[in-house]
Amino acid sequence: MKFKNIPNTVVELESLIEIVDKQILSANIFDNESINISIFSFSDLENISEEQYSGEVLIYIISGTCNLKIKGKDISLKKGDVYKIKENTLHEIHANKAFKMLQITLK
Repeated sequence: MKFKNIPNTVVELESLIEIVDKQILSANIFDNESINISIFSFSDLENISEEQYSGEVLIYIISGTCNLKIKGKDISLKKGDVYKIKENTLHEIHANKAFKMLQITLK
C-alpha cells in the first residue's frame, strides 16, 4: 500500500490540487478495500448534487468555504472545519466561492 499524488518532500496540503474555472477536480491519495482518501477543488458556483456512500465520510475544508445540504438542512463549513457524514446519508456539496477539501471515505 502506498500513497499517490503526494511528493516525497514537505508540501502544503492545499498545493496538491489547483482550482480550475468551471470545474470540480479530484486527486486520489489512497484507496483500498477499507478506505478512500481524496482531495477536491471546486471553482466558484460548482456543486455536486445528491450522493451517498455506504460508509462514513469525513470532510476537512483545506481552503475557502462551502455549504453542505443534508436532509434539507444547510451546513456552512470554512477552512479548518471537519464534518462527519453518516453512512447512507444523501448530501449535496455547494461552492458559492472556490474551495478545496480533503475527503476520507470508509468503505
